[in-house]
Amino acid sequence: MAADGIERDGLREGDLVIITGGGGGFGRAFSLRLAEMGARVAVWDIDAAQGEETTRQVRDKGGEAGFFRVDLANPDSIADCAQQTLTAFGAPYCIINNASVFPRGEVVDLSLGDWEWTLKVNLTAPFILARTFGPLMIEKGRGVVINLASGRAIEGAAKGANYACAKAAMLSLTKSLALEWARHGVRVNAIIPGQSLTAMPLAATSEAEMHAQAKARNPMGRVGYPEDVAGLAAYLVSSDAAYITGQGIAINGGAVMIP
Repeated sequence: MAADGIERDGLREGDLVIITGGGGGFGRAFSLRLAEMGARVAVWDIDAAQGEETTRQVRDKGGEAGFFRVDLANPDSIADCAQQTLTAFGAPYCIINNASVFPRGEVVDLSLGDWEWTLKVNLTAPFILARTFGPLMIEKGRGVVINLASGRAIEGAAKGANYACAKAAMLSLTKSLALEWARHGVRVNAIIPGQSLTAMPLAATSEAEMHAQAKARNPMGRVGYPEDVAGLAAYLVSSDAAYITGQGIAINGGAVMIP
């Protein structure tokens, strides 16, 4: 406790972390890293096989985890999953809004359905989770939310206006929640990953092409890995980050430098 009487809070042994899209990529890396720090992990994913595999890997390393199947485009599914999680584990200390969809297409070709689906999963679902679990965090006077944004929120995206717009809005949601919840001891930040070896970019290119592009264009000469981003999340949930809220922190090897 500091002289001002305000505790420098961080993740404690047994705290629950909810990770959407926890079945693979960043989500699996988050699950494994935070479980190593003593967190219990609720893996939310629409893909049961992937979600169960993440859960198995956490348990194999001695951690505590449970899988909860959810369709983040469906508010009723989110509500059911939230109740199942509360029944099994109780209220969360941390929510990591990691899950995203990215149907690609130029604006003139993108269907209204794909536009709306992108916003539902990438933006509305985090809003619903904030509205669902935020009051429980506020009641406890402690908590952390980490939102996954994207460099495309800053640069824009050809054939990806839906994704770029949703991620830009995620940055605004992060700042707004941080302003509303700071006085309650709840911190809200965003991670802005650059090109990383996850399923989403690999759907549009090959791993070899990603490595070649990064070597030619990235100041550090390499792509990112899920473990890189998980390390930043581990910091943001810790007491070392107790004075950080409302920030969008880029992790991209210097590809996009945010003032």
